[in-house]
Formats: sequence, C-alpha cells, structure tokens
Amino acid sequence: QLDAALKRVQTAVERATSDERGRWILDGAHTEAHSEYPLTGVIDGTARQIVIDRTFVDESGVRWIVDYKTGDHGGGDREGFLRQERERYAAQLERYAAVLGKRENRDVRVALYYPLMGEFLDWAPSGD
Repeated sequence: QLDAALKRVQTAVERATSDERGRWILDGAHTEAHSEYPLTGVIDGTARQIVIDRTFVDESGVRWIVDYKTGDHGGGDREGFLRQERERYAAQLERYAAVLGKRENRDVRVALYYPLMGEFLDWAPSGD
C-alpha cells in the first residue's frame, strides 16, 4: 500500500508541475503566499483551528484559498463526482475564507484542485 500511495503522490506532483493551473497555484511570485498555513479564528462564537493547503494573493489583489485533492472519479460520472466534491468541501473552504476575511479586506476566491484529474473548481464564498 505504501508503494501505491507514493506512486500516487509522485504522479500528482508531476501533473501539478506540468499543468498550467498547477504551476500558477504553486508560483513563488505570488504575494502573501503560504502552504500548509495554520490559523486560528473565531467563527460563530467558536475558536476554529484551520490549516490551509495553499493561499496567496494574485496579481489582481484577489486572495485565493486552494485545497488540494488527490481523488478522482474512478471512471464513473466525472461531472457528478466534481459536483459532489464541491458540495462536500464548500463549508470547509468557506470557513477558511471567513477566518482570513476577518484579517484582511479583499476579494476572496476558494478552489479545489485535483492534479490527478486536471480539474480546478473555484467560486466566490457566499459571504462575498
């Protein structure tokens, strides 16, 4: 199982670094860029500890919050899989945006990035 997991990670890294969107996400030229960024914030009266996979401010001044995903649709309904994934992770990403939103005043976009599938799902959080 370890060999299979290592192969999957290696493939994900190779695809992310050969994919235009993946290279954009990982670009070291972004301002205020962080990977595995730990934060604590109060949401709905409760202290929340979060770790953001990747966040940065792009050339337009938009704060991006990106969550990496190594899943894939397994040859099934690709669009259905992506729709379910967005529904599954939307609340998590919107919490991340709420925590960062209390620290700065700028437009925010959240995204799920699937390097194994070459998919990037992004949207403005509902608070925007």
